[in-house]
Amino acid sequence: MVNVATGLATMEPELEDVLRALGAKKLDIMLKVGIPRTQPYLFASFKVAITLAFIGAVMSEYHRRQCRPGPSDGAGRIELPDATVFACLLGLAIEGIAMYAVFAYVESYFTRWAFRSSMSAGG
Repeated sequence: MVNVATGLATMEPELEDVLRALGAKKLDIMLKVGIPRTQPYLFASFKVAITLAFIGAVMSEYHRRQCRPGPSDGAGRIELPDATVFACLLGLAIEGIAMYAVFAYVESYFTRWAFRSSMSAGG
């Protein structure tokens, strides 16, 4: 929410004044300018959140196992060989990277207007 509010705050007051002078209502300004202006901030939040979600899931299961040894619900009760644990962690890392890439692709699709082309400055 903080990033979305920051995106809304980046809208220049002059732009809002011009749109009002052209007859745009508050809802029109929000839909045509405000929401598109917040999209890069929103997708940045998504990309951070998806990577932290994987870390949080692993750490919560580890913590549950450390606090309640013995039979319990969740992945923390499974005894696995070290190689299997590392393979699972590697799988989670790959899944986190893949989800980050998916959000980066979705971001580039919806916010094409926010990125500069890769043309050189010399033209």
